[in-house]
Amino acid sequence: MLTSDHGDYLGDHWLGEKEMFHEPSVRIPMIVVDPRREADSTRGSRSEQLVEAIDLVPTFVDAAGGDSRALDHVLEGRSLLPLVSGSKVEPWRRYAFSEADYAWRPARKELGLAPDEARAFMVTDGRWKSVHYQHHRPQLFDLATAPQELTDLAGESCHAETLERLEKALQDWALERRHRITVSNQRVSEATGSAHKRGYLFGVW
Repeated sequence: MLTSDHGDYLGDHWLGEKEMFHEPSVRIPMIVVDPRREADSTRGSRSEQLVEAIDLVPTFVDAAGGDSRALDHVLEGRSLLPLVSGSKVEPWRRYAFSEADYAWRPARKELGLAPDEARAFMVTDGRWKSVHYQHHRPQLFDLATAPQELTDLAGESCHAETLERLEKALQDWALERRHRITVSNQRVSEATGSAHKRGYLFGVW
């Protein structure tokens, strides 16, 4: 697998490095070569599915013979092997997300923000992209009609429904982060409501 950490502007948007959520920064290469016969049907093809860097670990786990689904309480990504093998995967991912912490940047001081307030988030469905900086209104860009991301459409009422949908997706994503990493979902399911059976008595006398 060939991929990278992030893109660099290299002059795009008159910027260098990364830091923000324009396409030159958030889009990264990902080339997967699977030598197995199961991948012959997709060999040399290009997928338009939304893929995130967090998909790497579950992909490696499955490629090594493990079961990434058994780690669903830890891993937030999805194995790419079904895509590589051409298996029908429904539903796949409807949105892709990115986040940034600019607490170390002088911009935080210019904005009068505390270090824990300098966070930013991005959500895209492949065409529409919403960028959300804490304490600022969200931005909305149409990558199909304005790929340079120079026109913020968030203030236009005709795009209110699109912006609301993306903001809801961002909220749902934030609520679904993995926090119970020491006990598997299966173990929790098996043990739910069984305290008395296991000899733990609460409020009984």
